[in-house]
Amino acid sequence: LTYELVNLKWSVSSVSRKNGRKCLDIADKEEEEPRKYYFIAGLIRDYIPKKSNNHTQSLVISSATNIPKHQRAIELATQYIELYDPSFPYTSIQFSRCMKTPRHVDKFNVGLSVILGVGDYTGGALNIHHGEEIEEVDIYRKPYMFDAGNTYHSTGNFSNDRITITFFSVRDFI
Repeated sequence: LTYELVNLKWSVSSVSRKNGRKCLDIADKEEEEPRKYYFIAGLIRDYIPKKSNNHTQSLVISSATNIPKHQRAIELATQYIELYDPSFPYTSIQFSRCMKTPRHVDKFNVGLSVILGVGDYTGGALNIHHGEEIEEVDIYRKPYMFDAGNTYHSTGNFSNDRITITFFSVRDFI
C-alpha cells in the first residue's frame, strides 16, 4: 500500500474552504510545484445548486473512486482495513498527501474513523485536543481508531512525504 501511494501520480487538489477542505502549511520541500493532494473513494456528500438558489443534497460515489490510477490503492486499502478489523464499518476512504489540517471535528462523519500514516516523513502526529491539553498520537504505520466527528483533532508539524489513509462513514443528510 505504501509503495502504491508513494508512486501514485497524484492530481493536484483544489483544497479550499469552499469545498469543505481546509489545509494549513504543508511539509517543507524544495519543490516549486503544488504539493497538497487528496482524494476520497466511496461515498461523499454532494450539493447540487438549483435555479431557485436551493440545493439538492445527496450521497454519491465520488468520481475519484472510478479513476483507473486509484484502483490499486483503493483495493490495497480495502484489504488493509479488512485485515485490521474485518467488522469495521466505513463508507469512504480519504487518501491525503502532505496535508496539514488545523484543529477541527469532521462534522459530517458518523461513528469511528481509522487513520494510518505512511510514507517517508518525520513528525506528523495526529493531535487529539482535550481542552487545552493535546495528546500526540503517532500514526506512522500504526492505525488509530477515534471518533473524528466528535473529537477535535489536527495535524502535527512534519517534514517530507506524509501520506494518510482515513477510513470513515459519512453521515447521511437529515
